[in-house]
Amino acid sequence: MANRLCQSFSRSWRWSALFLCTLLAAGCGGGGGPSTVDPGNPPPPSTSVTVSGKVTFDRILFAPTGEGGLDPNSPIELPARGVVVEAVSGSSVIATTTTNELGDYSLTVPSNTPMFIRVKAQMLKTGASPTWNFRVLNNTTGQLYALVSSTFNSGTSDSSRNLRAASGWTGSSYGETRAAAPFAILDTVYQAKELIHSAASVNLPPLDLFWSPSNAPTVARFCVQDGDIGTTFYWFGGDDPDDCGDPVPEGIYILGNFSVGDTDEFDQHVIAHEFGHYIEETLSRSDSIGGSHGPDDKLDLRVAFSEGWGNAFAGMVLNDPVYRDSYQGNARDFSFDLEQDSGGQEGWYSEDSVGEILWDLFDSGTESGDSIALGFGPILNAMRNGQRTTWALTSIFSFLEALRDEVPSQSAAINQLRNGEQISGTDAFGTGESNDGGDALNWPVYRSVALNSGQQPFCVRVQSGTNIENKLGFSKFFRLNLASASTVTIQVVGTADPGTPGSVAAQDPDVWVYRQGVPIAFRETVGQTEQLSQIQLSAGTYIIEVYDYELVAGPTPRCMTINVTGT
Repeated sequence: MANRLCQSFSRSWRWSALFLCTLLAAGCGGGGGPSTVDPGNPPPPSTSVTVSGKVTFDRILFAPTGEGGLDPNSPIELPARGVVVEAVSGSSVIATTTTNELGDYSLTVPSNTPMFIRVKAQMLKTGASPTWNFRVLNNTTGQLYALVSSTFNSGTSDSSRNLRAASGWTGSSYGETRAAAPFAILDTVYQAKELIHSAASVNLPPLDLFWSPSNAPTVARFCVQDGDIGTTFYWFGGDDPDDCGDPVPEGIYILGNFSVGDTDEFDQHVIAHEFGHYIEETLSRSDSIGGSHGPDDKLDLRVAFSEGWGNAFAGMVLNDPVYRDSYQGNARDFSFDLEQDSGGQEGWYSEDSVGEILWDLFDSGTESGDSIALGFGPILNAMRNGQRTTWALTSIFSFLEALRDEVPSQSAAINQLRNGEQISGTDAFGTGESNDGGDALNWPVYRSVALNSGQQPFCVRVQSGTNIENKLGFSKFFRLNLASASTVTIQVVGTADPGTPGSVAAQDPDVWVYRQGVPIAFRETVGQTEQLSQIQLSAGTYIIEVYDYELVAGPTPRCMTINVTGT
């Protein structure tokens, strides 16, 4: 018999793989005692039978030693858990179910009917809470992956059909279709879903995960229909066009192009990291501006928290603090251990520090400087409550304040972890923070600004690096508290600061205003003066972000003044 990996449910199916499946004849149970059936009057034949079986996939594991990459020659067969299974006759679905935690399924179907079994790369639960709908699609075709058996007749007796999605590895490359890939991706999602629901019975919004053997780490352009995705990432916030002019659907995009040296379908920490961004965005709040990042970077506080959260969430999902990401085909991998001090940047601007704090809050082990073991529940509660509603921008400061509100009895242990990463801010706004990241211009984390208090000078600087728009020092944040509704004008003027030696005027200031992370107003015109005029603001706390669009990395500060007026 044969199973096939297909990407279409229309009559013009596109078959992309052929591999063996196991067909087992169903046995008949024996009974104790004589038959009560009258041989002269047998019962009518049954109008339905049961087709059951097991769905499995091949998972390729990492080599036991760090940097050794994946070990494709030693796959393990695992159950495909929680996936949709259908019996299909002609073009009609005649029965549907989902596999259990062992990968088993059972379908009641009409007898003597030609049909085949189709296993969708989809986890779906509707009705009573909790609900979810996760699908793995090919972003180059838009089609849903599925594993399909050959056609058979259901007959008059129960039967079994097992389906196995093979890795496609032939010894030196993927010579066959990688049928296991969509199901390996879904199995990581299954583990993440289980972690979430171990702490709260929450409905999870629909999520599509896009994987294709064409998805490559290209940098020349971003074109999802061609597989030019650059990296594995989570995309949200609307169907903005890519470089090919096509809308980019929301979801997680996953590398798969073996020929150019990077695939992520078996990199569970990578997939769980991106799922963490989805959880942050949908169940909590993410103010991250995204962009490139690395373990030694000093990042914008929003980006540092979001990336550190993704790293730690992956460790929580897999109960494994060692993050591994394969590359160079599958021959090598990059790794780091959240349980160990990385030796890199430490502070509120470091994704390493954020990840290590979050992991130590979660894990059951305690060591020097870590006297706390909260598990996942309080962490999720902090994300869903205080982190979601904070007046500050989302950061390690706002998260730790939210967590202290959830478990006030653990405040001392939480602060011990915070202090161990050279973070000292005491509230959501980082009040009292003494770590300026090596540049006094970064202090304080937020500056206060009040209505009609005159011009306030300030400077921005990123001393080195590339892609500096999401790095520490690029933006300056101001906190504006309004006791009542006001009509506000914000003016920023580029001018050198006499109190900052060697400074020059900012060339092109831009201004954004946020209320609980939501942009309320912004202005991005060209020139040395930027002004938001007569904006209507209700009572509350607002964050004003200011940066110089023309800022370049280097030692020279770019300076401005800000003046907020209103009634």
